[in-house]
Amino acid sequence: MVARRLKELRTEHKLTQNDIAALLNISREAYCMYENQKRQLNYESLCILADYYHVTLDYLFGRSDRPDLTGPLGSEEKLLLEYYRAMDQRGRENVMGMAKVEYQRGIKRRDFSEPVI
Repeated sequence: MVARRLKELRTEHKLTQNDIAALLNISREAYCMYENQKRQLNYESLCILADYYHVTLDYLFGRSDRPDLTGPLGSEEKLLLEYYRAMDQRGRENVMGMAKVEYQRGIKRRDFSEPVI
């Protein structure tokens, strides 16, 4: 399950095996063996990848089909949801448009050189 999830996450994020190998400071060949179930990643590497992809270890191991790290909503999140639900369609579209812009900006800003832990 770990191998399949790693490959799915990598391809969903439009990354190469070289990209992830560089993140883990290993060769592409070594990383390829992890995706092909010929070797197993150590705990530290699994944690790095989970943090990088913003998923839980349970998701990587197949113990959960929910990849995100979200837990209970915080007070600001609850308030935002309350506002969103009270909006008309135009307001909701505006909020979603802004959220998409900010999300894409965050993705473009990610850099392999910055620490993930």
